[in-house]
Amino acid sequence: MLIPVKGDKDNVKEWALIELQGKVEDVAGAELSNELGRLVAVQGQKDVVRLTVGYHQLEGKRLDLKKPFAILQKQQQQSAEETGSSVSYQVAGVIKSKYLFKTRPTALISKPASRH
Repeated sequence: MLIPVKGDKDNVKEWALIELQGKVEDVAGAELSNELGRLVAVQGQKDVVRLTVGYHQLEGKRLDLKKPFAILQKQQQQSAEETGSSVSYQVAGVIKSKYLFKTRPTALISKPASRH
């Protein structure tokens, strides 16, 4: 069975993947919000980034993926003639790179700078 995939090459957003070692948990036991932390590129060092999560900081690097991933959004259309529906997928984004953090986080002594 062929499933049609549609997409506008100029309108597709580029996403990135974040790879962490271990497990990310909220200490209060609540669900995680959409914001994990603050990702900043290190000046003077190509493809080196820092991720600050609460009072912890991780250092990692940006890597290009060998094969990009497509982010697909399922779209169903009801046909008036038939009782069934047809399924197609719209390309919502493409992942071409990832940020790899493979070392243990370092503890920050002071409260991280707040974003304004």
